[in-house]
Amino acid sequence: MIRTAFQVVELTLDTDDNVIDRRAVPYPYPTHKDAVDTIESFVTRFTKSGYEPNGDFWWAITGDGKIRVRFIIERV
Repeated sequence: MIRTAFQVVELTLDTDDNVIDRRAVPYPYPTHKDAVDTIESFVTRFTKSGYEPNGDFWWAITGDGKIRVRFIIERV
């Protein structure tokens, strides 16, 4: 039986949505729900945040708009 784990990845974006930094949370999550719960905890640090169902990612922006991030889940 093949087991799949999930990894949370934080992408920092520039104003044109180009990825300027990629940081993976250093350990896998056993379920997709665990990864989602982690992301939902992370986005509370930001002034604005949400989920984009068409791209299956979470986004967040600081109050001054200088930091924009996207959180994705990858299978590992």
